[in-house]
Amino acid sequence: MKKWDLLGKKVLVETPIFQFLQYKLFDNNKNSTHEFYIIDSQDWVNIVPITSDNKIVLIKQYRAGTGEITIEVPGGIIDAGETPEQTAKRELEEETGYIAKKYYKISDVYPNPAFITNKCHYVIAEDVELLGKIHFDPSEYIETFTVSMTEIGNMIKKGEITHAITLNAFLFLHLYHIKGFSL
Repeated sequence: MKKWDLLGKKVLVETPIFQFLQYKLFDNNKNSTHEFYIIDSQDWVNIVPITSDNKIVLIKQYRAGTGEITIEVPGGIIDAGETPEQTAKRELEEETGYIAKKYYKISDVYPNPAFITNKCHYVIAEDVELLGKIHFDPSEYIETFTVSMTEIGNMIKKGEITHAITLNAFLFLHLYHIKGFSL
């Protein structure tokens, strides 16, 4: 299989968090040209904060895309010049007030490579404590709570956790046996 060639791109809409683009691509396998619509966005990070007694810090917030309140792990957009770990430290405190002794990246994924350009990086925050100050963005209102690691699987089965990017975080915890986590 051959990669496709980008023949051109045009910005259709520009927003503070993404650009909506039109790509013109050449399929080297079928010798044909196609147009695609792409969301070009900055990478972001999702943090799995774990307390010293092996509880996971989760958040609830309203999501305009679905019109629903979702349960998620904290996260946010990586600012220019930041590493995923630096963003994790900043976003964890801003959204929850928790601060960790140790931050380390475990993996990353493309949320939807069909039409979104960015990656989501997953960072573990170990031994978190409620020592910081919350600084919500103007459009944020977040409730924070903790659950035991053993409760996560049941929350997923009950349909309480439906955010796909958060579900990936728990998959990685399970795959890498972080702090003995199992689904």
